[in-house]
Amino acid sequence: MVATLLDPVIDALSGDKSAGIEPKRLADMLQMTQAELADLAGVHRTTLARNPGSPEVQSKLGPIATILSRASDMGGGLSRAVIWFRHQPIAAFGYKRAVEIVEAGEAKQVLQWLDALEDGAYA
Repeated sequence: MVATLLDPVIDALSGDKSAGIEPKRLADMLQMTQAELADLAGVHRTTLARNPGSPEVQSKLGPIATILSRASDMGGGLSRAVIWFRHQPIAAFGYKRAVEIVEAGEAKQVLQWLDALEDGAYA
């Protein structure tokens, strides 16, 4: 048996025949509709549905998946990471939740904040 090189969260988001993140799997993971995921990612819902493997869609879904993966590693598993992502206010961002920050187009900021936490910064 060959071990996967992918993180378990990322692995769960890619299909057997897919070369990328499957929007339906990510939406299910986040307990959202695909329309809500499209809004979160900043892509039109039609684009998400008709062209899920496009570079545009994948570039928007990738940071969300990475945030969930990193939060899962740091915080005790995927279910806790999803709860954190959707519900936990973050003091460093004016008590906005990660989902709100990502929806505002600032996923990179959340990733940088997670980097700082891993490096020992105080939350």
